[in-house]
Amino acid sequence: MTDPSVAGERLRRKLEQSAEIAGCTLDVVTGDSRDLSVSIFTCAQHWLTVIVGGDNARWWLDQLDEHSVCVPGYVLAQLAIGAIEEKDGQLLAEIEAQTAKEA
Repeated sequence: MTDPSVAGERLRRKLEQSAEIAGCTLDVVTGDSRDLSVSIFTCAQHWLTVIVGGDNARWWLDQLDEHSVCVPGYVLAQLAIGAIEEKDGQLLAEIEAQTAKEA
């Protein structure tokens, strides 16, 4: 596995754990990671489309940012929620994040 895909997989797992703690379900519909490394920094951009279910789904998405999830071995430099739409009683959301490998 390349470093962007390792960071992306760890991010997915931590988002799933965070959602579960909040009483939500999280299913990743699509996900992609791209290397953004420059000079001495090993960085990656991540895009996820997720389905979030549960009574706290909207609250969880509204509270989600780079300070609410810890990705082991990486600094979560940015995490933003894009479009959110309701679909069959669940929320379809786009998540964009940037990680940097810890020194």
